[in-house]
Amino acid sequence: MKKLALFIGLLGVFSLVLSAASIDGKWVAEVKGKANKKRGGGEQITAITFDLKSSGSALTGTVDAGGRRKAGAMQITDGKIDGDSFSFTTVQKGRKAKADQKWTWKGTLQGDELRGDRSRADARRGTPFAAKRK
Repeated sequence: MKKLALFIGLLGVFSLVLSAASIDGKWVAEVKGKANKKRGGGEQITAITFDLKSSGSALTGTVDAGGRRKAGAMQITDGKIDGDSFSFTTVQKGRKAKADQKWTWKGTLQGDELRGDRSRADARRGTPFAAKRK
C-alpha cells in the first residue's frame, strides 16, 4: 500500500513537471498604441516578435518591434524568470539625434500566452501586451 501511494505521488510530481510550460521559443503580440501626429494621431497596431530562451532563472533572446521604422531586433538584458513570472530590459536605438529608449518588460506565462506590460523609463504607466506562441 505504501509503495502504491509513493508511486501515485511520484507520478503526480512527474506530471506537473512535464506539464509546466516553457517560455522558450517565438512569440507574437500586437500592441495597440497612439500614432504620432504625422500619421494622424489615431490608433496604431505594432507587431512584436519575441524570441526567448531560458536557462535556469536567466532569460535571454531578442525582441523585434518591427513597425515602419524597422529598428531591428533588440537584445534582452537583465532577463529573469521566477516561476511563471518574467522580466527583462531592452534598449531601442534612437534615430538621428534622438536618445536611446530603455524599455522594461514584465509579465507572466499563462499556458501558451505571455501577458504583461512594457514601459519606457520616463513613462508614467506601461502598455499591456499579450503574445501567442508562434
